[in-house]
Amino acid sequence: MSGAMRQRVLASMGAHSAGMAINVGIQLASLPLFLTVWDASTYGIWLLISALPAYLSMADVGMVTAAGNRMTMAMGAGDTAFSNRVFQSAQAFMLIICLPLAALALPAIWWSPWPAEATPDQRVALMALTLAVLLNFAGGLSEQVFKATHRYALGTTLSNLTRLAEWAGWMVGLLAVGSFSAVAIGGLAFRMMGTLLSMAVARVGDKGLAWGIHNATLESIRLMIRPAVAFMAFPVANAMSFQGVTLLVGALLGPVAVAVFSTYRTLARTAVQITAMFSHSLWPEFARLFGQRSMTKLRQLVLHSAWVNAAQALLMCALLYFFAPWLLQAWTHGKIPFDPSAFGVLMAYAAIGGLWHVPRVLLMSTNQHGALALWTVLAAALCVALTAWVAPLMGLAGVGGAMLLSELLIAVVCIALALRAMAQPVRTRTVMP
Repeated sequence: MSGAMRQRVLASMGAHSAGMAINVGIQLASLPLFLTVWDASTYGIWLLISALPAYLSMADVGMVTAAGNRMTMAMGAGDTAFSNRVFQSAQAFMLIICLPLAALALPAIWWSPWPAEATPDQRVALMALTLAVLLNFAGGLSEQVFKATHRYALGTTLSNLTRLAEWAGWMVGLLAVGSFSAVAIGGLAFRMMGTLLSMAVARVGDKGLAWGIHNATLESIRLMIRPAVAFMAFPVANAMSFQGVTLLVGALLGPVAVAVFSTYRTLARTAVQITAMFSHSLWPEFARLFGQRSMTKLRQLVLHSAWVNAAQALLMCALLYFFAPWLLQAWTHGKIPFDPSAFGVLMAYAAIGGLWHVPRVLLMSTNQHGALALWTVLAAALCVALTAWVAPLMGLAGVGGAMLLSELLIAVVCIALALRAMAQPVRTRTVMP
């Protein structure tokens, strides 16, 4: 790893570390603050409401990430004009998708007969959360500019601050008014300010990438459709395995079980977030080396990083399990009990999840993720099916077991695909059309 690359990776890790601290801080502070104003049942309803808009995170059909990869590979190959054409084509595509979607979704949320028991307050909250998800696509395009222009750490920092601002808006709405709609609208207002700031900073300096759609072409969009559609599978899988499982737990075990399960999974996902902090710092470096055709350096970087990531995952999961009883007591004031079996299974799930992060980032950053996308959806569907079967029989421990089995399946598949990708030569026309 060169000195410049090391500095970029360290800066990105620092930004991700700050982001992880922000996320952990949000997660640690949210539960007691929500439970100060609401009871566990009301908080469980909020979790169910906020889970629904996540399904719209797939509305870009993966175009934002696919475009960012192609932009970064093109910049690595020295083709700024092609990178800008891809960027503006992605903007045109997102305008075509998001504006009609908002025009259709918002009236549908207000007038839909389902769920029949939904109050106007809950419907307004769902509308605001939906707008926040769509607005996030503009922030995602900004992040791709930062990634392609050696400013990944800066883009990550601004994204983290926007997330923090959105949460601050939630808390203002919670503490000042206390309704579902006030929480969601407060978050939307603060997210909008953070997104506009990110877009403004992204255009600072002469990087050759500009906001607008003047240089957009149908050919550029066509070149990105296949990897973009494959990227769409990941939010689909996440919606199934995260929000889908949350909704199933609520339907089968009740709102209180949702609060317990969400708390356990939050702690378990902390270990995964730490491993993701390291692996995602390498994303632009993988893409840039791939664009430069530096396959030997790419293989060395991937293999070394994978071992470091595995050690991080196992160590963090062991520490979290050991300190979990104390953490739950202090964090929830004893309202969320410690179940060794249920929590232990979820920590095993988190450990497996951390082991395949670097291979996953390699495949995704170089637009070689098609097969992985299919297997990820299949694993998520397996997780949902197993959860529906075992939750009534085994409770939260059974839910954790379903998550563990599906995670093990996708980890094995991902590692095999990454090894195969590194063994093959780079195709001739990876970046240019």
